[in-house]
Parts: sequence; structure tokens; C-alpha cells
Amino acid sequence: MISTRTSRTVALFGLLAAAAGWLAFASGRPGAAGQPQATPRKAAAPEDRQPDQGAVRKALDGFVAAFRQGDAKAVAAHWTAEGEYTSDDGTTFRGRPALEKAYADAFAKSPGNKLEVEVDTVRFPSRDTAVVEGHFKLRRAKGGELVVSKCTFLYAREDGKWLIAIAREWPGDGLSVRDLEWLIGSWEAKRDGMVAATKYEWTANKSFIRCGFSITKDGETSTGVQMIGKDPATGVLRAWTFEDEGGIGEADITRDGKKWVHTASGVTADGRVLSATNIMTPADADSFLWHSVGRTLDDEELPDLAPIKVVRVKAKP
Repeated sequence: MISTRTSRTVALFGLLAAAAGWLAFASGRPGAAGQPQATPRKAAAPEDRQPDQGAVRKALDGFVAAFRQGDAKAVAAHWTAEGEYTSDDGTTFRGRPALEKAYADAFAKSPGNKLEVEVDTVRFPSRDTAVVEGHFKLRRAKGGELVVSKCTFLYAREDGKWLIAIAREWPGDGLSVRDLEWLIGSWEAKRDGMVAATKYEWTANKSFIRCGFSITKDGETSTGVQMIGKDPATGVLRAWTFEDEGGIGEADITRDGKKWVHTASGVTADGRVLSATNIMTPADADSFLWHSVGRTLDDEELPDLAPIKVVRVKAKP
């Protein structure tokens, strides 16, 4: 038999690489249980060409606004006459007519997509050129999937107006922690009188996602923390979990279509060895399904856990 404390630890540990603690929904009874990493650059000093900084950012905001309106002509107008865009698959479009047609086709095929450009740096190699480096963050209207990719813009000033001369979207080099950006925020799930809550947030330079988690049942709360990032030794996306009661674990994170697969293992505070394969399947922008299979405790097989819906906790107005 497993003691109540050990069983609770098994439940708490979770082993889930990107949603710590969801094994908490096991019963307490035994047997019922994508882009190349950006190289950091020194940000421009606040006094460096502030009027031009503001003008370039305003131009970029206008590009994003036109995209959100699905106005291909307005989007193309943000390029120079011979401007060019290279997508992450290497396809290049040159000149406003080609750009307008490409955007018109894209808007017709996938209407309602929302775009955001997260700016990392703006620098000025010459008086009338600016280089913007950052990330495209595309929220698909159908299914709510968030797609993040690294991007670079070369802006040129023509007749006092900042226009895009070259834009490039970079292909990913395997999975990146930015691919899990959709997790940022607070989440909650409930089952059998137990409540599991997680909060995901970026570290300062967005190299890691930090997750704090808590699990409450019968008036008792257990907590822990998790770090998610790319292992520099292997290039594999990984998670490291630390329970406040002493349990530790790690997981490799892979992707199978829409599913995120976490192959996890760990040790409880009292020395028991755990393993599981946990699967997250996003349903929309504000929910995903989680379930756990192939679970073991000290090499003893435990039943699979049925999928459970995890929902985003929205901030109160």
C-alpha cells in the first residue's frame, strides 16, 4: 500500500512539462490513479534618435493595423515600390503588386487572423535606414492557435516616410520556447474536489518560461515551480519541476501536430521514482485538453488518466 502522503505526492508531482501538477487529478487510492535563438543585443539608449524611433514604431503599428483589417492594398502601401518579403519557407515576393496579391490571397484563405509584432530592437545603420528585429505573433481565427516566428525588417525613409524595404520571417530551428508562448497567463482545472492552478510568465529575456503551480484539496495546498526552456547541451526543449515538498522532475517536450507531448520522469520527496507521458492538446485560445498515459510508480504501472479540460483564468475587469 502507498501511504496517504506518498499518494498525495504522486498526485502533486505531475511530471507535466508545460502544465505542472495535473497528475493531481489522480485518486489518492493505489491503483486508482520553431527560430533560431536571438543573440542578445544592447538596446539603444533612450536618447538615441528618439523621434525616429517613434516614427518607425508608428509605421510598424500602421502595418499591423492594416493587416488586422484584412486590407491587402493598405498593407502593401507600407512597402517601398520595390520592397520585398521572404516567408519562413523561403518564398520571396517583390514589389507592391506582388505583395498586394499575396496578402489578398492570404486574407481570402484565412480571414480574421490577428497579427502582433513584438519589437526587440530598433537600430539605425544610416540616417535613412532602420533595422527592426522582433517576432511575429499570429493568432489564427480558426482554432485560436498562436504562431510565433522571428522576423526582421529593414525600413527606409523616403520623402520623410518610413517604409518597409525588406521584411524576412525566419524558419525555426526545431522547437523553441517561443512556441509555448500561448501558455503565458493563468490556468485552472478542477476534478473530484481538487483544484490545480498554474501561472506561466516569461523570465527577463524570454529564454525561459517560469511556472508557479498550486494544488488544493480538502483545505490543504501544495505548491511548486517549473522552468521551461531549451537545453543548451542538447538543443532539446525541456522542463524542470521542483516541488516545495522536495520532489523533482524533468521532461523532454516534443510536438505531434497540435499535440504537445511531454516524456517525463522524476523522484518524489520520499524517494519513489515516477514516469509518465503527458499530452496537451490546445482546443482554442483559452483552453486545452490534458491527459496522462504510461504512468508508473517504482516500475508499477498506474492507470491512464482521462482527458480533462484546462481553462484560462481571465483577469477581472
